[in-house]
Amino acid sequence: MANIRKRPNGTYQAAIYVGRDANGKKIIEYITRDSWHECKAAAREREQELEAWNNGGSLKKIKVVDWIEEWIGLNEKRLSPSTVKLYKMYLRAHYAPFFGNMKLDKLAGNEILLRRFMAEKLKTVSANTTCKLMTVLNKILREALRDKNPLKYIELPKKEKYVPHVPNDAEFAQIHEAVKGTIDELFILLAAWCGLRLGEICALKPNDIFRERGVIRVDESLAVNDQYEWEYKPPKSANGVREIAVPEYLMDLLNDYIIKKGKIPDKIFDYVPGGYTHRWARIVKEKNLPDIRFHDLRHYHASWLYAQGIPDQYAAKRLGHDIQTLKGIYQHLGLDKEKILDDNIRQLLPRGKKQKENAGQNNQEAT
Repeated sequence: MANIRKRPNGTYQAAIYVGRDANGKKIIEYITRDSWHECKAAAREREQELEAWNNGGSLKKIKVVDWIEEWIGLNEKRLSPSTVKLYKMYLRAHYAPFFGNMKLDKLAGNEILLRRFMAEKLKTVSANTTCKLMTVLNKILREALRDKNPLKYIELPKKEKYVPHVPNDAEFAQIHEAVKGTIDELFILLAAWCGLRLGEICALKPNDIFRERGVIRVDESLAVNDQYEWEYKPPKSANGVREIAVPEYLMDLLNDYIIKKGKIPDKIFDYVPGGYTHRWARIVKEKNLPDIRFHDLRHYHASWLYAQGIPDQYAAKRLGHDIQTLKGIYQHLGLDKEKILDDNIRQLLPRGKKQKENAGQNNQEAT
C-alpha cells in the first residue's frame, strides 16, 4: 500500500515502491493529486499496473524502446547528466532502429534475437562500443524480464585494448613551450601538473583559488546533459571533491589571468569542455605537437606521480580516485608497481642457483 502524505501546499502525494535499480537501491515513484481520495485511487491504479508487470502481464503491451526510455527516466536522478545523454543516444541510434515496435515478451528468453543485435552492431561499431551497448541493455532488461533475461547467457565480444599515448617528458616540454604565455598554458598545466579533468578546469571559480595556501579546491565539474546543455555537477565520484597543491609558477599564472580580466568573474574560464576539446585538436595540428588527447595530459600527471614514487594513497587523493581505480589506471598505462615490488623482494630474499650463476658470471665479466 502506498504511503500518502499531505504536502504544505495542500495537495496529497503518494510514494509507491517500484523496485530496485541496477545497484540495488530502491526506486520510488511519486503521484500527486488535489485530494486524498484522488491520490489513493491513482496510487492503487499504479500499484495494480506494477503488480501486473511483475506477473508478466504487461510484457505483451509494452514496447522494448518504451521500457528503455522509462528505465532511463526512473534512474535519471542517480545517473550523471552525461550518462543520461549517452543512454538516450544509445536508444535513439542503436536500440530503436533494431527493436522498432517489438514488445518485451518477444525478448523473454529469446537469446537468438539478441545475438543478432550484437552481430549487427559488430559490423558497424567497435567491439568496445558493442560491449557497452550490451552491458547497458542487460541492466535495463534485467529489471523487466528478470529470470527470462536472455542476455545473461550471452558471452560478450573481447574488448580491444586501448593504450593511450602518454607524452614523455620531452614531448611535454615541447607542448608547454608551444603554449607559453597563452590561456592554453593554464589549461595544460592544470591537467599535467595538477591532474584536473577538463570538466573540472572549465568549472573553476575564483573562490576555488587559495593563493596564500597554494591550493586549488575542486568541487564541481561541467558536463553536458541530455538536452545538450552544459551544467554544473559534482565531480565524477565522492573522491573527486578535493584540494590540490599547486606549484607557485602556476598559481602566479592563475592570479595574473584573473586580475587581467578586470573584475572578479563568475568562473575563471569562458570555455566549456566541448569547445576546448576542439580548440586543443586545432592547437595540436597547427603547432605540429604530439598527437594526444587532452585527457592524456592527466595521464601524464598520473605517470609522473608514479615515477616520483608518490604513495598510492596520496596519488589517488590528488587525482580524485580511490586506490583500486588508481591501480587500474596504472595498469592501463603499463605501470605495474606490484611487479617492481615483487622483483625487489626476490632480490632481498635468499637467491636460487640461476641467480647465483648469473651473479658470478657478471662478476667475472667485470674483472
